[in-house]
Amino acid sequence: MATLWKDEYKVGIDKIDEQHRQLFDKIGNLLEIAKSGNEETNRRECMEIIDFLIGYTITHFEAEERLQRDRKYVSYEQHHKIHEEFKNTVLVYKEQLNNDFSAKTLKSFIGTLLAWLVNHVCICDRKIVKNIPLQEMESYADIDSFIQSVANKLLTEMYSIPIRGTKSCIYKGDVAGAAIVRTIAEGKSKHLFLYGMSSELAEYLYHKISGMVLADVNHLDDIEKSALMEIGSIISTYAMSAIDDNGTGGIRFTNSLYTHDYNETDYNITNSVILEITTDYGKMDILYSHLKP
Repeated sequence: MATLWKDEYKVGIDKIDEQHRQLFDKIGNLLEIAKSGNEETNRRECMEIIDFLIGYTITHFEAEERLQRDRKYVSYEQHHKIHEEFKNTVLVYKEQLNNDFSAKTLKSFIGTLLAWLVNHVCICDRKIVKNIPLQEMESYADIDSFIQSVANKLLTEMYSIPIRGTKSCIYKGDVAGAAIVRTIAEGKSKHLFLYGMSSELAEYLYHKISGMVLADVNHLDDIEKSALMEIGSIISTYAMSAIDDNGTGGIRFTNSLYTHDYNETDYNITNSVILEITTDYGKMDILYSHLKP
């Protein structure tokens, strides 16, 4: 069985760490089936594991939230909301697999689940112990400073990647990167985020969010695509918390992934700002645009 759990994922609370380990073990079971190429033969086992994950996730979230209430955790309401949104994501995948069980959907589910869980355990859950807010409310003088904050959140705070330099420019029709994630965040209004990553940066981030090796960014399988796209949802969730309409209701994220060449034709985003970030693992281009109705 694929061993996905690492001691570095521990948050320091034995009961929570053991529940996290069991979740990683079950995802490892699904991963082995997906890699075997015998998904249809093992369909019943897959659905049983997914049913377990749904039930156990609910039990685990309840235990986590009870702990937060006992400790009067400062970001309890926000953490609860993240839990609720993810439970909905898992249920949507279960419905998709019930209606059309396929290797593509199963791998997409595994990639999304694994990337979300690693991020949530390593970033969000560790803040419970020290009573650190999930997201400090900030104000921004301009779009450049907003994107800079997004970059700092993703690279430095979440994945310990130092930013060596930044340069802003106006979008002229394309975004650079070996892997480019587009995220549309839609609530009361609609927002577009683009994250263009160098090959080395995509490989590093994939390893950080999944614990696995990205063999070739030019030939991504569905698990790898889904995990990289989840980066878009993860960081855009944090970005949206700084935008006024975030409190008006749930935000729906739609992700797409492109390799090497990307040109935005679906939306008019002329005059949008791109921030070019330099790191020890190559560059990342980040674009944000508040889409007009």
